[in-house]
Amino acid sequence: MKYFLSGLIAIGLSIAAMPSFAADARNVTVVNETGYAIKFLGFNAPDDGLDEWDNELDKVLQNQASTYVEFDEDDDGCVWNIRVDWQSYDEAVLWKNVNLCKMTALRLRYDPGTKTTSFLAE
Repeated sequence: MKYFLSGLIAIGLSIAAMPSFAADARNVTVVNETGYAIKFLGFNAPDDGLDEWDNELDKVLQNQASTYVEFDEDDDGCVWNIRVDWQSYDEAVLWKNVNLCKMTALRLRYDPGTKTTSFLAE
């Protein structure tokens, strides 16, 4: 019994010492419920300015499709700007200072009556 408990303690300590592989709190699933295809989805930190963007999409995000966006350890902070560009239109949508740590999904929506794009955070 003494050796069994020693073994359990050793296993517990080795697991505690392992690096954490938990998902980053900023990782988010983006669901396109706008009715239109999206060609660009970008996130940048508020201090980066509005000219520095990387496209998170490998291909066009069709209506009713989703994509999972993962952040790197090098990325700092919970608050990010989000930009969406449409496939068939030369307009972009920009949301500033969105706290990604408080959500796991963004459902993008478009209201044709008001011509407004919004998101529902989950």
